[in-house]
Amino acid sequence: MRINDPYEYWQINKATRKAGDEAEKRLASVFARIADIREHNQLRVLQAMQEARVSDSGFGGTTGYGYDDMGRDQLEDVYARVFGAEAAYVRHSIATGTQALAACLYGILRPGDEMLSITGRPYDTLSRTIGLKALKKELSDPGSLKDFGITYRQVDLQPDGMPNWDEVAHSVRPETKLVFIQRSRGYMGRPAYRIEEIARLIELVRVQSSSVVIMVDNCYGEFVEKLEPCMVGADICAGSLIKNPGGGIAPGGGYIVGRADLVERAANRLTAPGLGSDVG
Repeated sequence: MRINDPYEYWQINKATRKAGDEAEKRLASVFARIADIREHNQLRVLQAMQEARVSDSGFGGTTGYGYDDMGRDQLEDVYARVFGAEAAYVRHSIATGTQALAACLYGILRPGDEMLSITGRPYDTLSRTIGLKALKKELSDPGSLKDFGITYRQVDLQPDGMPNWDEVAHSVRPETKLVFIQRSRGYMGRPAYRIEEIARLIELVRVQSSSVVIMVDNCYGEFVEKLEPCMVGADICAGSLIKNPGGGIAPGGGYIVGRADLVERAANRLTAPGLGSDVG
């Protein structure tokens, strides 16, 4: 029986193979760094699962309102520990990352408050929630933050896509209730922000106000570094299970992590005041 050379079968010549080998060698340090982050985060998740006492009893199905769902409570305990937060709200009923973000915004902000984005304009799906892309210019999107009397302001980015550090350092006003940071690039050509850059933004805001809520859109940012935004001072973060946390397996769902009081306010928005995270 003849054993064919697979490279020959696919018409991959020796020069191409050599170029590929050389490229892998040049990128060895990059691959090693990724492997180091992967191993660190895997161990952190396993530690969180042990500390939350995850067991087979938590995988039993439940029906009804969802009161005292052991598996759900253990899962949210794991998320809180993994993301360095006080509490977590993790539900498959959250359809998208935008819904998780919107729950945070509507749960925290009230008429007369200001939302300040210090990473430029949020990506399109959240713009309609804020009220920046109305169907008609003279109207706000029905049910948007603007429609409820919540104002919006932003600090534009520098030409290289990085935050305008000088402007951020003087951007918080008395009416500013929430400062928003978008970690990923979204539909813009800017780079995604590293955790040290997010930490620097948070420090600049905290110098101006100790009470303003700092929120991070963490979509696409989970587990790409050894630290998460709540570990460097963010008050609340949110994202989608369809992306990194779901490992490409979860068909839907979302999460919210952060200060316990803020997470519960977001949960109240998604269920009802008084029910919050106890059901669902």
